[in-house]
Order: sequence, then structure tokens, then C-alpha cells
Amino acid sequence: MAAIRKKLVIVGDGACGKTCLLIVFSKDQFPEVYVPTVFENYIADIEVDSKQVELALWDTAGQEDYDRLRPLSYPDTDVILMHVLFDAIDPSSNPPFVELLPNFSNLISHWKGIYFQ
Repeated sequence: MAAIRKKLVIVGDGACGKTCLLIVFSKDQFPEVYVPTVFENYIADIEVDSKQVELALWDTAGQEDYDRLRPLSYPDTDVILMHVLFDAIDPSSNPPFVELLPNFSNLISHWKGIYFQ
């Protein structure tokens, strides 16, 4: 039986650990050097409820320069993972989550009426 195929797109600020998270999950290794991502794809073969799932992991750039390109990764997406970095040492410097939403305006506008009201 063929594997079930699903697509996950990760979005978030630049340099917050999106790429590291995907590489550790898909390759079980931690990248030692930081290289900013524009777009990168990884595949993770996982088992869910005794079924094989081929999970396509789409890594997106967090830098504002790529805000207009990021929506190109959204079509046919099954899961969107929003990765946000918070400061544990000085929590008062963390903005409330609602203040972060404008950073994801292109994501929200793409899914408006489907998942966001």
C-alpha cells in the first residue's frame, strides 16, 4: 500500500530555529552552521496509527524580504506550523501573541475565510 502523503509548512521569524527543527526531525542531526533559508524541502517518513506517512516538510524564510514569496508554499498544505521564539530570561520583552499576528499577515490573508475569521 502506498504511503499517505502530507505537506507541512513551517513559518516564523528569521533565525528562530525553523530549519534546525525540521533537520533534526527529518535527519536526526543538528546543523552546526547557520545558513539562512529562502526555501528548502525535507521528507520525513513516519508511522501514524500503524500507517506509513510521507511528510513533506517545507521550510520558509523568516526575513521580511521574502514576505511576498512565502505564500507560494501554501497551496495544498495540510499543516501550518508557526514557530515563534520567546525570551525565557526576560519574559517581559515578549510581545503578546496577538501582536505577532501582523508578522503572519500573508499567511492569514491566504487562509482567511477557511480557518481565520
